[in-house]
Amino acid sequence: MDQVLGQPNALDLLNLQLTTGRQHHAYIFHGPIGVGKFTTALAYARILLCHDRVTDLAGKAAACGACPSCNLLSSLTTPNPEASQDDDTVGLTTAHPDLHVIRKELARYSDDASTRNRKLTRIPVEVLRSSLIEPANLAPKLASGKVFIVDEAELLNPAGQNALLKTLEEPPAGTTLILVTGNEDRLLPTIRSRCMRIAFSPLHDQAVEDWCTQHTPDLTGTQRQTMIEFAAGSLGRAQLISRFGLLAWTDSVLPALDRASQGKPTADFGQQVFGFIDSYANAFVKAHHNASKEAANKQGADLMWSLIATRARRRITELSQQCTPDDPITNEALLSPWLAVIDATEQAQKLLASNVNLSITCDHFAVAMTRGLDPGC
Repeated sequence: MDQVLGQPNALDLLNLQLTTGRQHHAYIFHGPIGVGKFTTALAYARILLCHDRVTDLAGKAAACGACPSCNLLSSLTTPNPEASQDDDTVGLTTAHPDLHVIRKELARYSDDASTRNRKLTRIPVEVLRSSLIEPANLAPKLASGKVFIVDEAELLNPAGQNALLKTLEEPPAGTTLILVTGNEDRLLPTIRSRCMRIAFSPLHDQAVEDWCTQHTPDLTGTQRQTMIEFAAGSLGRAQLISRFGLLAWTDSVLPALDRASQGKPTADFGQQVFGFIDSYANAFVKAHHNASKEAANKQGADLMWSLIATRARRRITELSQQCTPDDPITNEALLSPWLAVIDATEQAQKLLASNVNLSITCDHFAVAMTRGLDPGC
């Protein structure tokens, strides 16, 4: 698991289980997108499926690299976020019969036409049954156990999660399930209570900066710092920003926030925000076969709210340096407007989760934000 960056707590916990031989049968790997959850799940699966585990020089459990299982996993790859989903790299490239990765894209290969042709907004129950529940009850092909990784597990609807309960409660011997999610709250309490939860944190800025140095060498120093702030510790987010040109958002959105904080709000800010998100969603759907515009809208909105909330937190950190313990009134005047911006983003997220129209949500966000930044509005 040495290829995983910046997650010492998660890796130490998993290594402790491996070295003591007391692995749990079901896990939830939860945390922000693009911080190594899926990569860790694959690396952990490689060790679990190894026929002859070894201990490396650091005293950590590792796959031997030479057994039949390791040989089959020698070409193990993770999905490439920069590739079109018409590309086979969207799935796991492996010939291992006992490693199963369940992703929403498996719906394309369903025997059921209605499942094949639906937009990729959820992991269908049919996919869960055929790719996890039924195979879990079969004997492993290599007699070294089986591992099932459910990527974006929050995309399982309640029916799918309930269908998974029995397998989580009574998994066949040697079977390990790993649910990977960027939004643990969307998993039912009955699911969460049956799994060991492993938390993943945002990466340090240096990891994003190193990625920028390698993949976006043409950025200016200012652009690089803006990219680091926008990415908020997520290499997956940095890849999306780079691929879809989302740094252009910062040229309009961040100055508008600063102007509003000075009592000069932009009249059509909500529709500007909507336009950016809608353009991103259209580009994403064009680049990804059978992708859902609704899901792309929500992803774009999440990126936008993150950009705005991250800038607000940065302003709060800067302004807090001016606060003094004996002047709470002035302190509140300095900080409360930017706290209101964060509140507005949280309201917007709840509205979208309730399926409120995106354009209306953006207008509501702009009104709530402006009132918070300038109580006189």
